[in-house]
Amino acid sequence: MTRISEDVESQPTSCSSEHLRRDAQVLPALTRQLTPKLRVHRSLPQRDLRMIGPWCFLDHFGPVAAADYAQFDVAPHPHIGLQTITWLFSGQLLHQDSLGYEQPLRAEQLNLMTAGNGISHAEVADAQVSDPLHGLQLWAALPQADEQTSPRFDHYQQLPQFALGEASATLIMGDYQSEQRSYHSPALQFQPIFALQLRTPRVAVSRLRLQREFEYGIYVVDGRLDCAGKTVRAHELINLGGDRDELVLELAADTTLLVLGGEPYESPVQMWWNFVSSDKQRIVRAQQEWNAGHARFGKVSAYRGERLLAPELHLRNEDKD
Repeated sequence: MTRISEDVESQPTSCSSEHLRRDAQVLPALTRQLTPKLRVHRSLPQRDLRMIGPWCFLDHFGPVAAADYAQFDVAPHPHIGLQTITWLFSGQLLHQDSLGYEQPLRAEQLNLMTAGNGISHAEVADAQVSDPLHGLQLWAALPQADEQTSPRFDHYQQLPQFALGEASATLIMGDYQSEQRSYHSPALQFQPIFALQLRTPRVAVSRLRLQREFEYGIYVVDGRLDCAGKTVRAHELINLGGDRDELVLELAADTTLLVLGGEPYESPVQMWWNFVSSDKQRIVRAQQEWNAGHARFGKVSAYRGERLLAPELHLRNEDKD
């Protein structure tokens, strides 16, 4: 998915980690209208929280009735310097990209796109629309050493699933060490990173093991969470900082949440529209080359329609050199 032009600042935003701040903070998501039928709740980035480890973007979309998203269409747009995750709770989407992939996505499966030096993609409603569209899209900034890596796309139909206390867990990215065994997600990663879904149909208590050097945040998709002395409701994120070994989670009935974590970046990353980089000039070149139709971003041949152009980018004088 792409950020809408009206939601894009005129110059890159500096995004940095909280560097292991421990005080828990609850932040409501911001509401954005992505299409006439699709509203998103955005938890990252926002003024009070730019990153959690490498995670720099989190959108929650839907549920949208099947009849309303049958014409869902996000035209080809570019990315650099990041990995995108698309994760569905229900419904189905079709990923199309400039590498030639055309991959259907179903609930509990993972589409992971590594933009690297440059890629373009589109997301459209799949041919067999029957269930409401409901899911998340996340971006993880690539480390400086890897942000110009070759682009690639990976699809994972199965991920580790296990009980975490009285809730059901799905390990999307990274590793998790329970009392009984270790779990490892097959998803490609470039830095220490973590993403875990927890779901429960009934009241549940779970003890979550954490890595002290990671920053963590928990986003509540549905239901209610009590942890770290705070109550977190649907469309809210609790920023936990780091320096924790474990956390007790009290989940209300019919709760779904996403735990995000990872090592904080020492230096801020720059983020503008669909581009992430340690260097503002790379963002400037990406904007210019995309709008000029440069071969760097390829072409989404499977898509029938026009691509999206990048909005205007205005740099301060001190950033132009």
